[in-house]
Formats: sequence, structure tokens, C-alpha cells
Amino acid sequence: MAAGGIATKRTPRAAEAAKPKSKPKPVARAAADEASDIDMASDSDDNSQHSEGSDDDNDEEMAEPMLAGENPSSEGATKTPEHKKGYPGGKPTNAEIMALNETSLLFKSNLFKLQVDELLSETSVAANTKPTRGLDAALKQIRDVLTALDDVKEMSTDSASNYVRKQSKASGRLAMIPFPDPSPAVGMPISFGFKAPKVVNIVGSYPLGMGVQRHGGFNVDVVVQMPAELFQERDYLNYRYFYKRAFYVAVLLIGLQQHSAISELFDVEFGSLRSDTRLPIVVLRPKSGVKHLGKLGCTVRILPSIAHDTLPLKRLSPERNYVRPSYISNAKEGSAEGDEANLPATPQYSAAILSDALLLTHMKYLFETTEMCPEFPRAASLLRIWIGQRAAAGRQLGGHRLAGSQRLNGFVLTMLLAWLLRCAHSGVSSGPKLSGTMSAYQLFKGAVEFLAVHDFEETPIQFGTVANLEAFGDNFGAVFVDPTDSLNLLSGVQEWELAELRMEARLTALDINHHVEDRFARVFLSAALTDVSAKYDHVFRLEVDLSKFLSAKHGAELKPARRLAELEFGHPVAAVQNRIASFLSSALEKHTRLIAVHPCADARFEDGVKAMRRHVFFIGVVADAKEAHRLVDLGPNPDLQPEEASRFRAYWGERAELRRFRDGAIRLATVWGAGEVSMEKRASILPRMVAYLLRRHFSIRTVPEVMQADDLFVVDNARPNNAKAFGLVTDPLAGSLFCLSTRIAAFAQTIDIDADSAEQISFEAAVNAFDEFQREIKQLEAQMPLRVLSLHAVAPGLRYASLVPPKPLSMEQGGDDSFIEPLHVIVEFMTSNKWPDDITALHKIKTAFLLRLGEAYTALHPDSRVELVNRFHGRGAADGLLTGASSLTLGAHENMDYEGDNCIDIRHVASGLTFRLSVLCDREGELLAKKAGDMRLAGLVAHAEAIEMAHRRWTRNHIWRPKHHRQILDLCQRHHPAASLTIRLLKRWLSRHMLLGQAVGVPEELAELVALHVFTDVSGGLSEPATGYAGFVRCLGLLAEWRWGEDLFAVDFSADTREASDEDGGAVAKSLAQGVWASSGMSAEAFEALQKAFAEAKEHGRLKGGLRVATEDDPEAAWWGTVAPVLTRRLRTLAKASLECVVSCLDAGSDAQLPQVFTTPLDDYDFIIRLRRDVVCRKYEQLPRSAVLPECGEAEVADEDVLDEPEIFKNLLPTMQQSQQRVLGKLPASRRHANPFQRPGMVGFDPVALYVRDLANVYRDSMLLFNDVYGGHIIAGLWNPTVVGKPAAFAANLLANVQVASEVKASSSRPMVSYNVEAVLEEMARLGEGIVESISVKRD
Repeated sequence: MAAGGIATKRTPRAAEAAKPKSKPKPVARAAADEASDIDMASDSDDNSQHSEGSDDDNDEEMAEPMLAGENPSSEGATKTPEHKKGYPGGKPTNAEIMALNETSLLFKSNLFKLQVDELLSETSVAANTKPTRGLDAALKQIRDVLTALDDVKEMSTDSASNYVRKQSKASGRLAMIPFPDPSPAVGMPISFGFKAPKVVNIVGSYPLGMGVQRHGGFNVDVVVQMPAELFQERDYLNYRYFYKRAFYVAVLLIGLQQHSAISELFDVEFGSLRSDTRLPIVVLRPKSGVKHLGKLGCTVRILPSIAHDTLPLKRLSPERNYVRPSYISNAKEGSAEGDEANLPATPQYSAAILSDALLLTHMKYLFETTEMCPEFPRAASLLRIWIGQRAAAGRQLGGHRLAGSQRLNGFVLTMLLAWLLRCAHSGVSSGPKLSGTMSAYQLFKGAVEFLAVHDFEETPIQFGTVANLEAFGDNFGAVFVDPTDSLNLLSGVQEWELAELRMEARLTALDINHHVEDRFARVFLSAALTDVSAKYDHVFRLEVDLSKFLSAKHGAELKPARRLAELEFGHPVAAVQNRIASFLSSALEKHTRLIAVHPCADARFEDGVKAMRRHVFFIGVVADAKEAHRLVDLGPNPDLQPEEASRFRAYWGERAELRRFRDGAIRLATVWGAGEVSMEKRASILPRMVAYLLRRHFSIRTVPEVMQADDLFVVDNARPNNAKAFGLVTDPLAGSLFCLSTRIAAFAQTIDIDADSAEQISFEAAVNAFDEFQREIKQLEAQMPLRVLSLHAVAPGLRYASLVPPKPLSMEQGGDDSFIEPLHVIVEFMTSNKWPDDITALHKIKTAFLLRLGEAYTALHPDSRVELVNRFHGRGAADGLLTGASSLTLGAHENMDYEGDNCIDIRHVASGLTFRLSVLCDREGELLAKKAGDMRLAGLVAHAEAIEMAHRRWTRNHIWRPKHHRQILDLCQRHHPAASLTIRLLKRWLSRHMLLGQAVGVPEELAELVALHVFTDVSGGLSEPATGYAGFVRCLGLLAEWRWGEDLFAVDFSADTREASDEDGGAVAKSLAQGVWASSGMSAEAFEALQKAFAEAKEHGRLKGGLRVATEDDPEAAWWGTVAPVLTRRLRTLAKASLECVVSCLDAGSDAQLPQVFTTPLDDYDFIIRLRRDVVCRKYEQLPRSAVLPECGEAEVADEDVLDEPEIFKNLLPTMQQSQQRVLGKLPASRRHANPFQRPGMVGFDPVALYVRDLANVYRDSMLLFNDVYGGHIIAGLWNPTVVGKPAAFAANLLANVQVASEVKASSSRPMVSYNVEAVLEEMARLGEGIVESISVKRD
């Protein structure tokens, strides 16, 4: 199709689709005045044509404005309907009523339509507007310069190189011809010439109304058609076309650089199209400060092309060879090599030539589609925004910029949308039928749903009916044939890129079809989709020597066939990327759902022509949660599947063992553990596999090492012959692999429960022990007045949610009983109407039931130990990590009956665990509610509030906690195995920052809900995490970014798995064919209740930006309360800093900064209380030194460790002096032992927790206290400035230790007093005698 025919056409609704804020000026007059022989028709940027080093590597067709005055008139401008007079505000017209009806039919909702319209208006870049006026003028200048360039007579290769070198040197910028690899040999019979182009067009998305501006700006692509007389008929062979194209590009660059007007506006340099060194281009970036250009963020790219009749394109079929192996060997024009059919095909080579020749043809096809469907441009813009939010191109990961996919881009999706509109109904595929009358949202939705289920490898598609799909399928992986039946639009797209696109589309299809929630932001605006550190379950940083992966270019070691296969990818990095991705995907097919290999784009084009010696790849792995944690990887049967068995042995070497299984099957298998293996070890199996494969086949070492000793012995004992070319692992230049997920998991370990001992101390053992204990209790039915219905566990250790599994006590072995964790269990008896109506009597009956239960159990199990305790008066600690009433304030309410907190501790002999039992009686709740109501009717408000508090505590302990326990247990045990490790890592992080539990921290249950949010309602449209690393990093992202005061944060326990697995692919396809993508979850009524409760809390000012988590059962978030806004802000600050550390570790390939994620700064606190370490009963839960320093043993982190602050209790504020530091000194220590009372077997005794609880209750109005509940020996405090820093008039009800403020003049007869800080610190030291070692004031 001639270019002139395209130049005179325009998109009727381009301006309407873009919807700029400023109204475009009429262009009809300008079109008449602008008579030119050169057509700069609008653009169809044919691929996400990448220019290396550009600010936006994937925005080739985002927004390429057309030249002002070169598009016909402004049809599509619509008049605002006039309202009839006589009605307030105007009576709606019929057109407006119809528009409202169409909104409800064609869009998901009115709000969704408004959001789409606003998104498109904000991201569109329109020509003929004030912001692009300077760009339009610059494009005309570029056109004039290009068409006025002088011709260059034909010359040899040497002469052409000298010409370019001489001309570029004259302009002050030395340049070389960007020849692809292999470059033409000296003396090669080829001539290079240049003639000014006669056809110059702007191609891309903008003129069709599809241009969008993204994070890196937008590209304007100018196609320059090289004259046909420069080429010969057989120039498609042996890189001849690409050599001539490279010379043409060099002359264009020199001409633009030498033009003073262009040089003042732009920086002119080389680039590459789609990162293909065969397709160099000229890139013009506006200089900073240039008026009307610098702020636009646009990049102009000059793309050479040829007319469709310049070369015989019909000969460029994918199954034929166009680069002779003899040419690769000698870099000369070789002679005929016999039968061409036996030569290896070069499909990517021919596709590169075809893509140059068909730019304008594709432009015409898209223009015709726009005329058929008015909403097509807007739908294509939505697709481009959607894919742009998920593309890694141009994204920063620390100091590295990712290259991303350069071939799977907005142009391919636009052509797919056109295919769905024009060809899908023809029966070529089973895709959805899209109509030209659909709205942009419906078209977008249909395209996404098609991408979610279609496999381009299994079911190729084509626009026409004459393409040889078998030939395309044999030479390409995925096939999507263009309208000319000659070019595969998915040429060069790797298999993992399509798999990732399909995964993203599935998640988006569920989001846009969600029956309750509006997920516009998640679909189009989420920034989490490109965060490589959180997007994948495992992230590896791989640094390799590219030369070892590529074949030799010359000499005896040259293998022409292999060299030709590498050259097909167009760039050495792409060749290595494909080799690594295909190798790992094939070897780990069962264990992963996706393996993405992202190269970095740090080098400029000139460096990319030659293979760089070192390059960094980031490998993202989405694990299959069912297969990735298996200890035994089953392979094929050698007798029945000999070929598969041979490949299996080639991958795993001596790791592959022939085994007979219980069902009689004989299969190859690899074994990665035996017996009871902890979740941490199971989570490390996949990283061990990746490290093993890369070390065995490519001599890549892992730093730090993730493999075990037996892995290293096997892998180094026998390596395949083809791996010897990579040298030894000990070679300093050998590749290196870094995995962060295994290192982060180490922070969930403790001193004496590490990854090895966890095989004996596990959650499964505790749950099994509870099941056995439950059966034993039910056997006591005959000896109890009422039958035991069930036992409700509420202990975190019995739902996989405690930091460490419950630790059994082995008294026979002299085990450490410094802290015996009681596992709280609620006993529910059969209902009876004989329970007393008096609360005191009811409590006494409950105590009698517990005593009887203990006696009966002891009679049946003589070795067990049963003891009656009380949470407040006895030796029991606070329940879990929540604050209970203090023993110092029990007399505050006379009518409070605390016998209701009686319970019994039963030591289970078989397991060594201790269960703490209390009784659930529904009658108690009814009596408390009734008594509170009676008190209020009697006007006893204080007593009523006390009873209401008791009723709330009863409800939390007996109703809310059991239900919460069942929900967490079900998710951790059945649906999301990685949820347990995620919860534990989040609790460790909160505790290390002294923000978990106690008086002011995050309640334990609330932390669990935050962690489960990333599994039940995946943030940002990501798939549910399959590893604790991914879950933990996403939790940090939530804490860092969530707007707690503006957005509802809810956990949906009724939601099923978001994404259908491969086994459910048929069901997904069926649902698509029926037009149904039903997303499971809570009902619309339940979600409406959540929104209503959130809106009411916001309206009444109860939010204030505090962390608040709602559920379907708790819409008002009343169960666990709301975290204070000041703590929420600190959580946000710490989470952001932690994420920066994670990214820094991945960027540097080192875990040196990882301990900082779990280290809290002490500079912001007013005073520090340092405790004696020997009275810290829970010190076994502290971090092991191996988590901080992997080379060290499993020792406790001591005083000199890198996590705890050294003795720096001094004033760190710049405005204060060190002389203001006051240290009260070390307190005398009478004894030093783990159990201060020297009484073995004390259950739940934690003096640190009791001390903090008492301080919080006594000084709750004047200070906030923070400490690490998992064995921390530091208590940090903040003064309340409204109480401590402000003098007040003396009064008898101040309830504080005050002193006369002599420096403040009294305003009345009463003296002014101030808070006596030093006396309070002395009180705290006296209260903590035997526990406190020193108190340091850090600032006044």
C-alpha cells in the first residue's frame, strides 16, 4: 500500500478519544495552507520499539502526535446539548437520558465510566493543542532536514566506514556505522549509498486516538522510507539489507547532528528497535530547558523502512534460511551450500525485514478498524495503559534499570483487539465475539478475557485464511499472523512473556468482573504490578559472563549452527536470556507457574552491539504452591518414557535416583529431604533446585550458599561435559547467584528452634497433640456432670501463627523451663438450663467444673500435672500479647468478680505441651449484658461501664478469638501454606521494631489479619504468594502505602483462590465462552455493610489515619480495635525503609543490609530501660546469630551483636548537648537465673511482660512504652508532651508525680507544678528491682 494513501486519511474521532483539557483548534485552514510533497501521516508504531538508553523503553506507540494541519478536519467534535428553558438547571434531553441508559449497559457503573474518561483525558497527548505546539513545529523541522539531505554516492565497506567517521568527526561527535553482529568483512562485495527519502511519515498510536503518556513520557516515531534504488533483489540474504540499513541510519544521524536548529533542540544518538541490533534507529531526546519540549517528556525516533515492493517479501517465509552457515564461518559471501531445505531456518531474521516493510500496511489496517468501531481507539488506549502498568521496561530496581519485554507491547495488543473485532467471529478461533457497537470498556474487557485463556502456541491465530500456520508453528513458539499473511506479530516473544501476560489477564478478568468492589485502581493504576521485589515468590539476582554462554565468533571452536541460532535473537543479551529462561522453565516445569528472566538495560546501544562481558539478570519465579514444597520430585519411568528419562537425568545428574514407591511404580526421582521437614526448609527447596541446576550446568556459585552439603557434593562430583566450557565454580569470573527469599526466612527462626531442630518441634506436632488431647478429654464424659461438646483452641501456636512452634517441656532431660507457653483452650459443655442466674455463683460452678475435669484427667493419666491458676492473681501471664487488667489496679472496681478468669493448666505427657483450659458458658454473656443494662437504668454509669468492659472481654475471649482461630487455621492449613511463614515474619518484624502487642502495639490478631490480606484479597492485582518472602514483602508494601484514613481495609475469608490453576483451565475457558468470570467472596450486602461502617467511622472522626482491619463478621473493626495514628505513621515509615533495604539487597546481590530490616532505631525514644538478660524468660525466641551473620553458628545474639544498639544512651538530637545525658546507673542484681523464683515448671510466667503491663497501667497517661515481646531486653519510652512538657496548676486529682515549677509564674492562687520526670524514673527503677539493669535518658 503506497504511503500517500495513508497520509491523506485521518481518524475522525481522534480528538474526541483523546479528550484533551484544552479544545483543539480547527485544522482545516492549516491543512489547506500546508501543501507538501512529503506526507507525515500519523503513526502506527508497529511494536514497542525500544530505544536503549531512552527514558521509556516500551513507549514506542504511546503518544505520537501528528503534525499540525496534516490531518483533515475535526469531525467528532460534538456540541453540548442545550437544555430547554423554564426548568431549574435545564430539563434532561432525550439524548442525555439515552446516554445515562447506555452508561449502565455499556460500562460497569457510572463511577467506572467517569474514572475511565478521566484516565484517558489525563494520559492522552493530543496534537494541535497548546502543549504540543512546539513538538509539531519540531517535527516539521525534522522532516525538512531529512528530505534535504545530500545524496552519497555508492562506495565500498571501507569507504563507507571512513566516510561516516570523517563526517561525524567534523560535527564534533565521533560515530561509527552501527553494523549488526557479524559485521561485514573487509572486501565484501557490497555497495553503500544514500539518497534523501521521498516519503516521511509519522507512525504510531497517536493519530488513531490511542496515544497515552506513561511514567517515562511518550515516543513519536517518524518512518523514513529508504529509496528502492539503494537495494538489490537479493539483499535479503546474509545481512546485506541490515548493513545498508545501518549505513543509512548513520547518514541520517550525521545529518541531524550537523543541523544547528535540530542540535539546539535535541540530543541525537543511536538507538535500537525492540533491542535488536539489526534494527538501529536514530533517537532524538529534547534537551532540558527547551521551551515546549523539555516538559513533554517525548522522544522522537527515526525508523528506516522500505516499500513493500523493494524486496520480494513473498520469499521471506519462516521455514527458509537467509543467512548461510558458510557466511557465518567466513563472514564472506559464501557459495551455494547444496539443498537449502537442510539449512537451519531463520524466522526471526526474516521477521525483522518484514516488520520494516509493513509499517504503513499495519497503519492502514488499524485506521480502517477505527472507522468500523468508533470506540476502538479508546479501548486500545486502555489496553496500552493496562500493559504499561505491568511492563518492567524502564522500571528501576535499585541502581539497575530493567529492559522488560520489547516485543509484547501495545501494538500487539492493538492488533489483537482489531482481530477480535474483525476476524474472531469467522471461526478461526473460539475467542469472544466483539462488536463495533460496544463501548471501550466492553472491548477492553473482551480482549483481556481472551488473553486470559488463549494459548497462542496451541491455537495459532491469523487475520486471513491463507497463511501456512504449520510452517509458522514449526519455527515460532507463539503464532499471530498479520493481515498480509507473512509476518508473525509475536516474533521474538518468549514463552515466559506470554505466560506472564496470560497470568496478568486472568487476574484482571477477575478484578473487572468483581461483583461487589470497584477495582478500577487495581486494574489501571496499581504500582505493585511492576515491583519485581514483591511480584514473584522468589527473586534471584544472576550475574554472568555473557561470553561463556555464547559460541565463539571465529576459530576452530566456531559452531556455525549454534552461532546462527544465537544471532536470531538480534542481541547477545536476548540470546542468553532465552537460554536461561527456557532451560529453567523446562527443568522446573512442574514446580513453577512462571519463570521470568528480566535483563538489565544499563548499557547504551554502542555497548550493546558487542557482547558485554558481565551482565545482570533478575529471575522472578512464581511457584506452584502444591509442587514446590514437595520433598520428592517424581520423574518419568525409564522403561515407559525413555526420552523423558534421559532428559531428566541430564538435568539432575546423580541427583536423579531410581526408586520404587508404595503403589508399585518405578520412577526416577530427586529427593530434597526426609522425615518431618519444617516449612522454612520446604520453602528453600525451589531455590536449592535453581542453585543446583545453574551450578551443575553453568558453573554459577550462590552467594550466600543456599544448597546443603549433600547438594554440593553431588553437583560437584559429576558435571556434564558441556558444562566444562564455563570453567570452575571457584573461578573469580564465574557467574554468581543471589537469592533473598531464603535469607529472609531465617529471621523467623530462634536460638534453639532453627531450621534443623524444627523437625522435632513443629506446628504439626502441636496440632496433632491437641487432637489427641481433645480425644482424651472427651473420654471423660462419664465422669463429668455435663458432656464435653468440643474444645476450641485459641492459642496462636495451634493455628500456625506463633513466632515459633509450641516448645515441649522435657523435665526428664533437664530441659529449659524458663518460659512454658500455655496453649489456651476453651472447653464447651453441653447446654443446660441449670446454670445459676447469679454471676458469682456461675463463676464458682465453672471453677468446680474445671477442678472436676482436672481430677478426672489425672485419674486417667497419673503422670500428668494439673494446676488451677488465675490469670490475674495466680502465676499466669497476660492472655496472649494483649493487655489485661493489672494486679496493681484490681481493686478499682468493687463489683468486678475475677473468679471468672480461673483456668487449669494440664501438662500433656505424651507431647510435653501444657494446655490451659477455661470454660465457655453462654449464660455468662447473657447475665453480663443484662446486668450492664440494669446498672445503666439505675443510673450507675461507672458500674455499668465496668460490667460492659467485662462483657466485652468475655466476648473477645470466648466468641471472637475461637472464630478468628478457626479462620486462620483453615487458611494456613488448607489453602495457603505460605501464610504461616508470612505471619511469623511480620510478627518478628513488628516485634523487633517494638510495635507488637503490649499496651500500645499492634495486637497479635490484627497482625495476622494484615498478613492474610495479601492472600485473601491480593493487593495490586498480583497472584497470591506461595512463599513467606513474597507475603512478607507485600505486607510491608501494604503498611507503607495503604491510606488507612481514606480506603477500607478488609479481609475476606470467604474468597476462594483468585486464579484458576492449570487443572482448572477448562473450567475457565468454559466460563469465558459463557461470558461469565464470577469472582467468589463476600456478598454485596456484606461488603455494603463494611463500607457503611467505614463511612460512619470516617464521618464521626473515629479513623484519624489509624490502622483498622474489618472483616465480614466484624464490619466495625471492633474485635481488635484500631492502632493509634502515631504508631500507624511509624509503621509506614519503618515499612518504607525496610522495603528500600530489600531492594538494595537485590540490587547489590548481597544481604549485608538485610539485618537493618529487623533493626529498629532507638534515636527517637526519650528513655531506655535496659533489663537483666538472665530474667528475660523468653530469650529463646530471640534471633539466632546465624540470621544476622550466616557464617556464624546458632548462638544467641549477645550484647556485642550488630542488632542491638551499643551503649549510646546519650542525647542524639543536634540541639542538645551530651552533658544533658543522665544515667541512673546499674541497679543491684541479687540473683542471675532464668527463673527468678527457682521453681521449675512455672507456666506462662514472663516477668518482663508483667513489668511492662504494670508500668503501662500506672503511667498510661504520661508515657508510651515499647519492647520486643520475643525475648527483648530493652524497653523504650516516649513521654506524653501534653502531660510532661506543660506545667499545670496544682490540683488534688492530677494523679501524677509532680514538683513545683518554680520557674513558672502562677496565674492564680494555686501553684504551678510540672511532671517530676526524675522521680518517675526512680519509681520505675524501684518497681523493677531485680529486673531492671539501667535506665538511660536519651533526650529531655
